[in-house]
Amino acid sequence: MNDGAGKVDSHPDDARLCQVLDRYLEAIHSGDDAACAALLREHPEISPWTSQLGALDRLSVGQSNRDGVHRRDRNSPMMPPGPQETTPWFGPDSSNNDVAIDKSQILGQTFGNYELLEEAGRGGMGVVFKARQRDLERVVALKMILSSRLASDDEVRRFHQEAKAAAGLRHPNVVGIHEVGQVHGQHYFTMDFVAGRSLAKLSEAGPMEPDRAARLMATVASAVEYLHSHGIVHRDLKPSNILLDDRDEPMVTDFGLAKVFQGNSEQTRTGAILGTPSYMAPEQARGNSAEISPRTDVYSLGAVLYELLTGRPPFREENQLDTILQVLEGEPTLPHRLNPRIPLELERIVLRAIEKLPANRYESAAALANDLEHYLRHEPLETRPIGLRQRIRRFTRRQPALVAHEAAILATAAIVHVNYVINRPSLTLYTEIMSLLAIWLLVAILCQTLLLRERTAALARYAWATLDVILLTAALYLTGSPLGPLVVGYPLIVAGSGLWFRMRLVWFTTGLSLISYAVLVRLMPEETYQTTHPYIFAVVLALIGFVTGYQLHRLQVLSRYFEQQRGR
Repeated sequence: MNDGAGKVDSHPDDARLCQVLDRYLEAIHSGDDAACAALLREHPEISPWTSQLGALDRLSVGQSNRDGVHRRDRNSPMMPPGPQETTPWFGPDSSNNDVAIDKSQILGQTFGNYELLEEAGRGGMGVVFKARQRDLERVVALKMILSSRLASDDEVRRFHQEAKAAAGLRHPNVVGIHEVGQVHGQHYFTMDFVAGRSLAKLSEAGPMEPDRAARLMATVASAVEYLHSHGIVHRDLKPSNILLDDRDEPMVTDFGLAKVFQGNSEQTRTGAILGTPSYMAPEQARGNSAEISPRTDVYSLGAVLYELLTGRPPFREENQLDTILQVLEGEPTLPHRLNPRIPLELERIVLRAIEKLPANRYESAAALANDLEHYLRHEPLETRPIGLRQRIRRFTRRQPALVAHEAAILATAAIVHVNYVINRPSLTLYTEIMSLLAIWLLVAILCQTLLLRERTAALARYAWATLDVILLTAALYLTGSPLGPLVVGYPLIVAGSGLWFRMRLVWFTTGLSLISYAVLVRLMPEETYQTTHPYIFAVVLALIGFVTGYQLHRLQVLSRYFEQQRGR
């Protein structure tokens, strides 16, 4: 087939060889090792290519369909590479795949009209190389699909959507697209190469000086407004997608999740259902594409500014599920509490940008940029200080556990007081119950304080659950009725522990509640309750704990599954 001079001769055996290789690849896809071995014995001439086919198949982990069969165009037989061809083996790193790619096999190679110089970065779907375009002698960023030629049709569509979304854009703060194409079936596009760092790298050093952060984000917001004026919502704005060039000018990049609106009709092209949880707006976290609008990007801009000022995003929990739930229901810590150097005017801008309801945010990225410019020029802001009702709502979202405890304790205190005024029970009992409720309120405030500190948050959850159970048991003991109205507190505490999304905490709270109730029944005179009733209540309490824990387990399994899918 090769005459040694770099030519490929036409030979009648070529077609037969391609057919055998095609059968061998089908055997690999179906997992039929015996068929692979039989083909190798019958056709030893295919051995130079079998190792390459096996490696390519392993690179396709995660790209299979639901039946476990790898997708492939059956109308395009696998052609053996000729001497002038270089098969590009680009795949995920060893942390996400079974095959670790040796970068020495890639860097320095020629890829079409480009020479690959170094890997510049990679994400869930693409890998970016610094490359030299040989005909124009310029350095560009060359992005390829991470799963190489084994990419599914949907991945190719999403990949080209990213290029299409950015191809028509010409803005000094938006990374431009140069060329879109493919080499040997490997899809790629090239774009401006930005030699500087990303905002993610810059923020690793800690909070940024407020004026510099405001200046950078005013520029980014203006660039995002340009995207919106061209019918594009980015949907994945985050520090790692904002690069700084050698002049310290920010550049917006990565349009893999861009949503394109054309005219009055809406066409959605998306690289994933969700973006990055810590920076996504609540309407995006709900997964409802119809709710996505330019104000979705305004939220992300506010979240990025929040991180530049404080050193952390508004919400960053132990896993994606907890983070998304906080995005939907929680309220971020006030920026000045994390960094006292943040001016209150700038904090007002951030908090308005990351409002839960889109209608309460800035109406556009341009409005956000204008307010940042007003701040930098020491001019009055367009956004006004929030009112009392909004402050209460934010406090309720920021500290829901404390608010729930305070409401329950105050309601109980009111009932006890009304009962004392009407029925005039023992003053001693009244004083003891009210004192216990006061202690309970102070305990809740202390636990909430510890919960706000990352180093003591885990301890605070267990301490809070323990003290709740102990104080409830003490209250039941003082009332002298192990099956009185307050006994409903046990299942409420167990169910409430599930809101922390910690399965061990649920089991711990359930077990502690059962033990505490058993001790309470043991200490009370038998005439205060019917013999079988405590056993019935204990069974019901155990079932509530089991159901809460089981549902939480299901949510955690789903969360891990979607995290794995998103990482592929």
